[in-house]
Amino acid sequence: MSGANSQERERAKMLTNQHFTRVLQCSSAPVLHLFLHFELFASRATLVIYADGGANHVRDLKLPGSEERRLVDRPDFNPAESSSDETLKIPDFICGDLDSIRPQVKSYYETKGAKILQDPDQYSSDLTKCLKCVKNHAESMLRQWNSNQPTDASMPTLDAVVIGGIGGRFDQGFSQLHHLYKASEDASLPNGRIFLLNPQSICFLLCKGMNKIATPVGPGLFAENIGIIPIGRPSVISTKGLEWDVTDWHTEFGGQISTSNHIRSDEIEIETSERVLFTIELDRADG
Repeated sequence: MSGANSQERERAKMLTNQHFTRVLQCSSAPVLHLFLHFELFASRATLVIYADGGANHVRDLKLPGSEERRLVDRPDFNPAESSSDETLKIPDFICGDLDSIRPQVKSYYETKGAKILQDPDQYSSDLTKCLKCVKNHAESMLRQWNSNQPTDASMPTLDAVVIGGIGGRFDQGFSQLHHLYKASEDASLPNGRIFLLNPQSICFLLCKGMNKIATPVGPGLFAENIGIIPIGRPSVISTKGLEWDVTDWHTEFGGQISTSNHIRSDEIEIETSERVLFTIELDRADG
């Protein structure tokens, strides 16, 4: 598992056809598989941020050929044509209250050029702190990118892929879901989508109304299992393209929720009266 096969690279391209930022969370999920996701996404990111102790995880990998270095800052850079030693692994920022990052790791990244942003606020998570960093810094990068585009080009949306965002302690996992839900209505955070990614699955919020999701099932893409979770408030959903489709189906905690449903189409439709969490299992081509 020293590199990604072509199907896994195609999966990464499918998820990253817009500008996005990548945040590495501290997690006890299997490190090697997270490193695969890390390599796939990092070189394509507009901005790379480590959330506090996430920096310890990358520094501890010590994999052959994984010496970290910055991408060359040049306008003609094409991630698809970059060599392996150009993979972006030095973060642009390390954010959080910095109670988890080890002093020697913090010193190492500082000497490599990463900016360290400490936020002592105990009423926001490290994830929220990182997303605020995205809002404050990445949009200027997008404006610079947009200045080279035709005058009628719209400003691209900035999506965030959070690697290792779910895993480890249950309370931390619930905290990530809580802040994912809050972020969708917080004007101080990025206006794009937020994806929480771990070695087994990816999850994100579906907006009110009709949602159409490309769901190709196969090696290195998606497995068939999905869930639709009403994490904020009760919802009424209708689906198309699943093994067990529903129409005007009431879902809430303490009542009925949709888990372990199966994909039966390359595109599924989910209409919902409230925001709901959508989860889909990733196919691990390595078994």
